[in-house]
Amino acid sequence: MKVLILFAHPAIAASRVQRHLYKAAQQVKDVTLHNLYQLYPDFDIDIKAEQALLAAHDVIIWQHPWYWYSAPPI
Repeated sequence: MKVLILFAHPAIAASRVQRHLYKAAQQVKDVTLHNLYQLYPDFDIDIKAEQALLAAHDVIIWQHPWYWYSAPPI
């Protein structure tokens, strides 16, 4: 199975837990780590490319911090 991790953390260097999970995920076979803040710093998201990426994977995981019971804006 191909796994896609949609990673969205605006300040990964300041994170204690997410940073370690991010580094560990980079070492796993058949896992694509997709850093949204790194790819789209201006929030100009390539929708067609993102849709193609989603369709190419079997499992999708959203990895992001929680802000007041919500996800980051990206």
